[in-house]
Amino acid sequence: MYLSFIAAATSPGGLAALSQSLLIGGMAIIAVMTLTYLWYTLGSARLAKRVAAERAASRKSAKAGKSSQVTSAQGGGVATLTRSEVILHEQPDGEEPIALSRGLIMVGRAGSLLGWLAVLAFLLGLVLRSIVEQHAPWSDLYEFSMSFTTALLICYLVFEARFHERVRAWGLYVCVLAVITLGLALYLGITYNMINSSQELIPALQDKTILTIHVGVAIFAYSLFCVSFGAGLIMLIQGDEGQRFRWLPSAEAADALGYKAVIAGFPLLALTLILGAYWANYAWGHYWSWDPKETSALVTWLIYAVYLHARGIRGWRGKRLAWLLTLGFAATLFTYYGVSFFVPSLHSYATPH
Repeated sequence: MYLSFIAAATSPGGLAALSQSLLIGGMAIIAVMTLTYLWYTLGSARLAKRVAAERAASRKSAKAGKSSQVTSAQGGGVATLTRSEVILHEQPDGEEPIALSRGLIMVGRAGSLLGWLAVLAFLLGLVLRSIVEQHAPWSDLYEFSMSFTTALLICYLVFEARFHERVRAWGLYVCVLAVITLGLALYLGITYNMINSSQELIPALQDKTILTIHVGVAIFAYSLFCVSFGAGLIMLIQGDEGQRFRWLPSAEAADALGYKAVIAGFPLLALTLILGAYWANYAWGHYWSWDPKETSALVTWLIYAVYLHARGIRGWRGKRLAWLLTLGFAATLFTYYGVSFFVPSLHSYATPH
């Protein structure tokens, strides 16, 4: 029985079925991950209100000569509200800490673990699909969306591993975006039979090396810009006061993290444009033709160039930068989906017919 399973799995049909099972399993994990981050977000918001209420009560009782309930650990960088068993994680830049309970910390870590499990399932599924089809898994919008979701999770989880609670506050946003992307992938895959079909590459895509690098770099650039948009959302929500909601990072912290994501994605998109020009000359005989996809990608790159200039040279902060991140995100979505669906383009090979 075991040997027959191995034989089936190593056949092209068996690999295709295993690949699809892994991709479906990854989608199921994303659904659970989304619920986990929803639990974490709602719990953090409720706890922040409790902490604020306890602090107000503590200040009132202090006026009457009662001792404060807040104690600070001098050497460990952690403060606790003893009555509610709240842990305040100090931030390395001195920002006011985010209140978490031990239970919420465990929920957040569970969400992160589920994210990495989903990444593993998607990666294995896409690798097996590549083996079956003999080309990278982005010949159509179904495959591209699956690959984009994988890259989005990787980019977010790397940032979360580096900055912990400050980034985990917008994990729910990343999960919702992943669910939307996967939903669109399933719709396209089922409606246009992209899930099971092994699609032959058109002649323009036969240079597999340059195609793999070009599209792969673009996927990660788009993913980083989506992460930066999460920071822009927090900046808009927090407003000019800096930290209107205590369970979210301050506008200043979100600005710093969004900037890091753009700094990482900006050169990747530039490399995408350069490789795209090389590929266009190979496939169509000219480096640049102002094709809608090329033009939209260039406009997206210019928007983020303006963002970097405004932040680094002009010294912009706050809502103006957040709106630039929003504009960049809209341009990214148009480059990703809009051109493929609504504008005739040489890149329409990925569009369902």
